[in-house]
Amino acid sequence: MHRWILAGPWYRWEHPGKPSSGRTSRPVFQKYDTPQLVAEFLKDPQHSLAFDDEDTVHDVHKLPDLVPPTYQGKPRRLSKNTYVSTGVRKLFLDTHKRFYLVVCELHCDEVGFPSVARSQVCEAGFVVRRRRVTTVPLQAARQARGILANIAQTRVVLGRLDPAMREGLDPVVAEARTGASAVLNTEKARLAAWARTWGVTTRLEGWSVKADRIGEWDTVEETPAEVHKTEQVFPLYPLVPDPRDAKHSAHGRTIYFGLVPTGSADTDDFGNARFDPDNQYEIRCFVRRHDPPCPRRSQAPDCHGRLFWGAATEAYRLAPHFDLVGTSKRPVSVQLPDLDALEAQAAALPPNQLAPFRMVAPANSNLEVTADANGAITWSGRTSRICSFSIPLVTIVATFVFKLFLPVVTLLFSLFFLLKLRFCVPPEVSLPADVQAELDLDAQLGPDAASVDSKFDPSPNPGPGHDLHYALVQGMGPDLAARLEQEFAPGVLANMAADISAAGDTSKAASLTADLRYEPHVDPEPDV
Repeated sequence: MHRWILAGPWYRWEHPGKPSSGRTSRPVFQKYDTPQLVAEFLKDPQHSLAFDDEDTVHDVHKLPDLVPPTYQGKPRRLSKNTYVSTGVRKLFLDTHKRFYLVVCELHCDEVGFPSVARSQVCEAGFVVRRRRVTTVPLQAARQARGILANIAQTRVVLGRLDPAMREGLDPVVAEARTGASAVLNTEKARLAAWARTWGVTTRLEGWSVKADRIGEWDTVEETPAEVHKTEQVFPLYPLVPDPRDAKHSAHGRTIYFGLVPTGSADTDDFGNARFDPDNQYEIRCFVRRHDPPCPRRSQAPDCHGRLFWGAATEAYRLAPHFDLVGTSKRPVSVQLPDLDALEAQAAALPPNQLAPFRMVAPANSNLEVTADANGAITWSGRTSRICSFSIPLVTIVATFVFKLFLPVVTLLFSLFFLLKLRFCVPPEVSLPADVQAELDLDAQLGPDAASVDSKFDPSPNPGPGHDLHYALVQGMGPDLAARLEQEFAPGVLANMAADISAAGDTSKAASLTADLRYEPHVDPEPDV
């Protein structure tokens, strides 16, 4: 009756298949781009997407100023903010076309680290928990903000140095990176000392079910002797390999897997969602050993055998619904109606086929207004009406209103970065003389001052009128174009035009599957 260990699957160990490596492993997440992930996993457990930098939580931090920060008095950056990875795992949502499994492997804690037979297990599952920092005094919070700012700034520096390190072992870059890493470690040590000084701890919470779709986060133990009766448990399923596949990665292994929930309709009593992008979560897997004297029963658990907990998975946070990286995984196309075709259909079809969308308005809810030729608005009173609308009509009006107000919002609040998310310019734009002068300035000051990215590739023989000014006017209108040219240096506009034209060129659009990177297939390492 040895102790059991729920480790990570052998193919994700630091040294695959070696017991010494498995004992220190923990259950892992596996990522997929299809809702058929269970079928994929059963066929080949190792075949899953690799985690990249985009799968980490990023925080917004300030960039150091360029040298010089302006060109002819205009900023040389569209934004002073940059996105820096915190190293915390980020899980995307189902709506982002990303799906996850938690995978673990069951072993006996004895010499050789042998697998436990599935027949000895009478229950397997996992719980989702979150950790929250205890409340700290205002003075302590102020101290922490300074330390966190230093950590963030150091990560910005490392983020700029890492690409240069990958391109080559430049001694100057290597020395700078070593210094930045030392500063980061020092600041992390300061943060740990701060937490000890102020008695800052984290509280572990589990989701307790109170009623249908209603619950609350309650404090729980790390590894209780029994799962709390009200804490929600998700099932773990055994991976049974196909006996005809002699090379299946689960042969001779006891591997369990479960679907990771990245969303839920559950809320607490006050309507707060169970899962959100602000809190940090983790998963704990467990198995229950069947007590031999107890008779076998169909339900789980079938006895009161001992419970064994695995180590917590890495901490993770959930992506927001409108995360730009996440929404890019599942693009949506809306076909605007052809007005000529719409006119022909409206003339030919009977009325009952034209407007399937109905809006029923009781007398006290319908605010009816009319407008005359001079634009005067008249209120017609609260009347009871049933109005039918055609979906193309709703689409046309919504698109018109969107196009009408987006430039207004952009100018009113100076949200010029929004233009990269909407406007289009011709795919070929000539390089203005001002941009070339800015490039010459960068060349004199050195590579660290560069502001115009190499991605801007001007057309060598642009067509008539395809200069940057013309492109901005065509894509954004004269008012926005003039405001942009007043606000930013030419290099900023050139980069913006390059990004927008590249996004609008469907022939060069990134494939949703061509760039998927999978975890490498591994074989067990021989024992030494």
